[in-house]
Amino acid sequence: MISCNQTHFILDGFNLSPTLQMHVGTALIFAYVICLLGNVLSITVISLDQNLQAPMYFFLLSLATSDMLFVSSTVPKFVATLVSGNNVLTCHGCLLQLYIYIAVGSIEFYTLGLLSVDRYLAICHPLRYNNIMTDRFCWKFIVFLWIVGFLEYIPAFALMVQLQWCSNYGFIDHFFCDGSALLNLSCSDTQTVQNMFFSFTSFAILSSLIPTVLSYFFILYSVFSISSSSGRGKTFSTCSSHFIAVTFAYGSCIIIYVHPAGSFTSSSGKIVAIFNSIFSPLLHPFIYSLRNQVVMTALKKVFKQNFPIVKRFCCIKRW
Repeated sequence: MISCNQTHFILDGFNLSPTLQMHVGTALIFAYVICLLGNVLSITVISLDQNLQAPMYFFLLSLATSDMLFVSSTVPKFVATLVSGNNVLTCHGCLLQLYIYIAVGSIEFYTLGLLSVDRYLAICHPLRYNNIMTDRFCWKFIVFLWIVGFLEYIPAFALMVQLQWCSNYGFIDHFFCDGSALLNLSCSDTQTVQNMFFSFTSFAILSSLIPTVLSYFFILYSVFSISSSSGRGKTFSTCSSHFIAVTFAYGSCIIIYVHPAGSFTSSSGKIVAIFNSIFSPLLHPFIYSLRNQVVMTALKKVFKQNFPIVKRFCCIKRW
C-alpha cells in the first residue's frame, strides 16, 4: 500500500476528440470569465451603493463570494485537462480540490437557506423584519456559517490524508476529484470517512433545505391570501429569482446523489455535475442582479460616478 505523499490521481473526464475538447475548453473559459465578472460586479455594486445595504444584499455578497470560490475549485483544472491534456493531480492537490468544493458548496446551501428565510420574513412579517434582520445579526450569522462550512469537514479530511492507496497512479472517472470515486481507490477501510462525509453533507443540505421549503410554503400561503392579482404578482417577483436558483442548486444535487442504484451512468453524472459546479454559479449574478431593478439602478449610478466616460455617453444619448 502507498501513502498519500507517493500517490497521484488521473482525472478521466470526458472521452472527446481533440477538436471537440478545444471547443469545450474555450466555452468553459468563456463561462468561467463571465461567472467571475458577474459576481465581481455584484459584489462591487452592493458594496458601493448605500441603498443596497440591506440583509438580502448582504447575503448576496456571501453567495457571490462562495460562487467564485466554488467555480474556481473545478473549472481551471478541468480546462487544463481539456486544452493541454494535463489531467494529473497529486494526492494532496486532489484532497484540497475536494475540500474547497465540498466546504464552499455547503456554505452556498447555508446562504440559500438564509435568503429563503429572509424572503419569508420580508413578505410574511414585514413589520418585524427590521427588528429581526439587523446588521449585527447578519454579520454574526454569515461569519458563523463560513466558519462552520470550512471547519466541519476537517476531521474527515484529516483521516483521508492517512489513508493508504492501492497504486501510485489512480484513475478517477470524473472531471474533478469526486469524493466517492476517490475513496474507491483506497486500500484502507474507508467506512468511517464515508459515514463522516454522509453525515456532514446531509446536515448541510437538510439544514438549509428544510427552512427553504418551509419558508416557501408560508410565502405561497401568504401570496394566495392576497386579494388583488397585482399584489400577488409583485410579491411573486420578489422571490421568484431565488426560487429559480434554489431549484437549480438542490435539483442538481438530488439528481447526482439520490437515484436508484444502476439507473445513473457515469457520463450522466458528470454532465449533471457540470450544471451544478459551473452553470449554477454562472446564473446566480444574472438571476439576482440583472433581473433586480434596484441593483440595475445602483449599477448605473456606480458606473456614472466612477467612470466619467459612461456618464458622457449617457449624456450624449439623452441629447
